[in-house]
Amino acid sequence: MPSDADKTMLTEILHQPEAWAATLEIVHSNVERLQDLARGVDEVVFTGCGSGLNAAVAIAPCFQHVTGVRARAVPAAEIIFYPETVFDRQSPYLVVAISRSGSTTEVVSAQEAVAGWGYRTLAITCYPNSPLARASSVALVLEPANEASVTTTQSLTSMILCGQVLSGIVAGDTEYLDQLAQLPALGRDLIEPSHELGQRIAQEPGIAKFAFVASGPLRGLARESQLKIKEMVLAPSDSYPLLDFRHGPKSNVNEQMLVTLLSGDRMRRVEVEFLEEMKDLGGKLFVICDEADAALAAPADNVFEVRSGLPDFARSILQILPVHFLAYYKSLAVGLSPAEPANLSYWVETARL
Repeated sequence: MPSDADKTMLTEILHQPEAWAATLEIVHSNVERLQDLARGVDEVVFTGCGSGLNAAVAIAPCFQHVTGVRARAVPAAEIIFYPETVFDRQSPYLVVAISRSGSTTEVVSAQEAVAGWGYRTLAITCYPNSPLARASSVALVLEPANEASVTTTQSLTSMILCGQVLSGIVAGDTEYLDQLAQLPALGRDLIEPSHELGQRIAQEPGIAKFAFVASGPLRGLARESQLKIKEMVLAPSDSYPLLDFRHGPKSNVNEQMLVTLLSGDRMRRVEVEFLEEMKDLGGKLFVICDEADAALAAPADNVFEVRSGLPDFARSILQILPVHFLAYYKSLAVGLSPAEPANLSYWVETARL
């Protein structure tokens, strides 16, 4: 039986579209400050730890695609210990630090370091009085997306959406912003079918290990998906760019592995070839896409279509919804607490950096 904490977590997963709607309002209320903050920068570095880093990996390609400004995701500790591999010290940078708690030592220390070098800083967090929020040039505080659970769900997707809206604001791309504005309504329509399918797949016998593959703007969501399984299910879980999975990791594929493809817009031909190969190796296949044609659906054991009509640079957070339910119910099925994973705390504090 789920504990009270687990029941709260289920409510948080179900609440994501409402958190997204609130996130849109918060970011749009800071348009002028964000435009001023990004004006004249040569590169934007997104940084975080754990889910925050996965959010950075999801946001950076969207930001560069939409704005044309160089952007990349960097682990916070790399900024602290290997700054010369991240910055040239000559160019104007904007550093976007992502942390739900705003208290993770590595992220706060990285933000303090870059501020000391004269770089502009933006915090994306859920706590208004956190060290990260207080010390940044500008802070986007997504309080409605906060969670009681140790495991991130609605905060993660909301922080990614926050970064995507930032991209549209900096670029002045009203078409992209209009696309993002559709996500709460689309998410509300998808919650129940993703809930039903995620729960059903979690109850299928024989699945003991997982792999999530994606490319481009969906790669960060694949990373986060594998993290949800590792945290909540304590099962072997991999995440790779689509074609990289064929260069070694496919050695683990058999009838016990669920291979989940987060399908993008540009790789359909190779996605089909990939799925056919994984099927030949005995894997169980789960495809999460916008719309599936016959070739994509044929090898799959389960297909979830978000049917958004949006490009993958805009719809990405919709595609992780069934994974949240899959991880939640699989955790319960193996006798664990999805809301309170073993060995984990709400944030990580490091004594010496």
